Amino acid sequence: MNNTPNLVDERKKRRYEKVLQKTEEEYLQEIAILKNRDDFFGEYEYFLQLLASPFSAQKLQARVNKQLAGIFCIQAPFELFDAFDLHPVKLCGGSHTVQRLAASYLPVLMCPMLKSFMGNFDLQQESFADYKAVVLPTTCDWVVKLPEIMRQEADNIHYLELPHLKETEKSQNRWLEEIFCLKQLLEQITGQKLKPKKLQDSINKVMNVWVILDELTKLKRRGQLSGVWYTAITNTFMLDKLEVWTEHVTKIIEKLQQQKIQENDNRVFVAGSPVIFPNLKLLQLIEQAGIKVAADDICSSERIMPGGIIYNDTSEYGMLRAIAERYHKACVCPTFADNSRRVNNIIATAKEFNIKGVIFNLLKGCHPYDIEAITIERKLKEHGLKFIKIETDYGKEDSQNILTRLEAFKQTL
Repeated sequence: MNNTPNLVDERKKRRYEKVLQKTEEEYLQEIAILKNRDDFFGEYEYFLQLLASPFSAQKLQARVNKQLAGIFCIQAPFELFDAFDLHPVKLCGGSHTVQRLAASYLPVLMCPMLKSFMGNFDLQQESFADYKAVVLPTTCDWVVKLPEIMRQEADNIHYLELPHLKETEKSQNRWLEEIFCLKQLLEQITGQKLKPKKLQDSINKVMNVWVILDELTKLKRRGQLSGVWYTAITNTFMLDKLEVWTEHVTKIIEKLQQQKIQENDNRVFVAGSPVIFPNLKLLQLIEQAGIKVAADDICSSERIMPGGIIYNDTSEYGMLRAIAERYHKACVCPTFADNSRRVNNIIATAKEFNIKGVIFNLLKGCHPYDIEAITIERKLKEHGLKFIKIETDYGKEDSQNILTRLEAFKQTL
């Protein structure tokens, strides 16, 4: 009798149990670091509970009592999913430990955020079939090839083909067509027709969230909220019912508004690759170096919301067109050919809030940001802004080296 398959299964089970334990320890360790901060107070506890364990689609679905739509980029409109009673959640990963489960069949220089997501997917024994829909905007090659790499062939996978030019009428019409195709997909998989009143309610609900986040951002600009806490909070976006989440964010705002405005000459703007919990390494090192994060354009932080959607036409076409324009034109993702809006935004923010330099966070394997860093550095230096690029991954072995570089950078501000 051949017992080899049983032995293989047993070894695999033990390996998964070991990785699960180490991953949970990684999350709890980062939670403990946040709790031990001098600026911790009780209102943060809700967000730490949402962050305290690796992401699980089953747990989230039970929490929100809705079917989930998995999205890989903020280009997919939250309002549209909500109008179909689906709960959208951004699929990404920030754990270094869990990457080992997927490392054996992945390219060495693959984006660590997606490596981590895939490792956690294996760890939770989930598949794309656990979601009502999985939407992949074509923002980078890793995302485009992700289902192929993961060997996921579910019928609910849908690509949003992103035009890489924003200003031409052709590209804007092409993107509007993509939004209508997404609407048709959601109608098909939910068995519901889109109702204009429901869409309008969803737009207003999400716009209210944007207003609240804008207040949170103002606190960060004034030095009343650290970049670490801001990113921890925004990392929990869509990890609970939207109305519950916004209620707790409002409590944070009310608490912080009572605190003194902190003056700090070493104010910086952070740009570049996403920062995903539990990998808050760079933001924590920036603080250790005595530098204050006053602003950012990270798509997991300040850029999670595209801003207000302006519309006068309450027909289905009018609202979908308004959504399409906001999510396309306002986005400053490096995937776009002309991204002068991104540079202009950094320069304008720096002038308004006395920001002296830009720290560019680059995850190894994140090719769009790596390419764009060249142009951004040149243009920012022309406007007198200091610039430093930190290329790293999720490991902490380079922490001391990064800290030394940041401390030297501080002297130039």
